Amino acid sequence: MSAFGTLVREMRQGKRLSQMEFALACEVSAKHISFLETGRSKPSKGMVLHLAQMLQTDLAGTNRLLSAAGYSQVYSDQDLSSPGMAMIREALEHLLQGHMPYPAVVFDHEYYLLMANQAMQQMMQTMAELGARFPARPNFLLSLLDDEGIKPFVGDWETIACHMLQRVYHEHLAGPFRDQPNRLLEQALSNPGVPANWKGHVVERLDYPAIPFTLNLGDHQLSIFSTIATVGTPLDVTAQNLRIEHFFPMDEASKAYWQG
Repeated sequence: MSAFGTLVREMRQGKRLSQMEFALACEVSAKHISFLETGRSKPSKGMVLHLAQMLQTDLAGTNRLLSAAGYSQVYSDQDLSSPGMAMIREALEHLLQGHMPYPAVVFDHEYYLLMANQAMQQMMQTMAELGARFPARPNFLLSLLDDEGIKPFVGDWETIACHMLQRVYHEHLAGPFRDQPNRLLEQALSNPGVPANWKGHVVERLDYPAIPFTLNLGDHQLSIFSTIATVGTPLDVTAQNLRIEHFFPMDEASKAYWQG
């Protein structure tokens, strides 16, 4: 079996599709899908792109399929600091600065912090002064579960931790490699004190339109909720994986903390 055939089969099975079901979706014969997966047939570049589209894979997955089939990748994967990403970086800086005086961040698909506005930097500095320890490259998910990270400052920590773990779990299930190990989730669950019922935890407070959480920063208790946005119609792997999170105060005292 070819590398391409193995990859297609893994992606197809990850979508819980039989060869016949996948063939019908692709409008080709089941025999042709079988030949592609066993390596008896070599796909054209157009067929690889068609299969990737039918598998609803992300840009990185499409690139992997192309490489496995012997073709050059079509989607770039540039570092956010590269010249080719200047317009994306400028847009992100505009979004972060425009959200002041409230915190806002940009992170990647594994929740590693890429950018933060001044309000977020100040909030993290306050946490550090109160005992938190952040690595050079902070990870929001892992820091939320770390006794030396954000965890001690979150008032309703169990609810937020379960929500984040469920999000990472379902994001992986929705991806093209759902049957492969979820490395980020495994790392997260290795932290001591993670709620045993994280997967089945249900939010009990339904009197808000979004899940609120509190941050206890010294004498200040801040009530917050957040929104998450993505880059529309991305043609770069890095750009597709970017997440922009804006934090908003939920009461007057929290507003005053940042506006004062």
